[in-house]
Amino acid sequence: MTLLIFSISKCCLSQNLYYTMGISVQCPTKRYVAILFQPITLICEYQTSSQNPVVLWKYKSYCKDPVQAALNPSSADNILAQNNPNYDPNIECSDSQRTVRSVASKDRSAVTLGPEYQGRKISIINQADLNIAQTAWGDSGVYYCSVTSSSDLTGNTECYTEVIVLGECTKSI
Repeated sequence: MTLLIFSISKCCLSQNLYYTMGISVQCPTKRYVAILFQPITLICEYQTSSQNPVVLWKYKSYCKDPVQAALNPSSADNILAQNNPNYDPNIECSDSQRTVRSVASKDRSAVTLGPEYQGRKISIINQADLNIAQTAWGDSGVYYCSVTSSSDLTGNTECYTEVIVLGECTKSI
């Protein structure tokens, strides 16, 4: 009995067959801290074989206030998180327990803002980055970038990043 082993290089495979890696979406910065009324750009990078994917940014409120959680390290949730490094009680809860809304979507070059963001200077720039020209108190939360395409249905289609908006401290004499 003879065993034949065939090796196909990536270059030959991509030249001779339809080959796709699937969508790969990444948010390289996991947390942004912004000052109230200052601009911020949330970075979302993706790779896909599709020519015109749709980009959607969603906002989800925190499940628990991350500042309060940091000030109370002995809470049950924080102890659970310390024992389970992949669990974050501030961002992991069902959508029914928090506010969820569409911030903006981009289809080709057309950007559409969600209803709660109409009138604000918000856009999707570059490939898929969310630009907020002026942060507001209600902007603290978790932002999900998702990239979809009808011709590329596999892979990691979503990533998230956190935003904490801080106010300016003024000292009165």
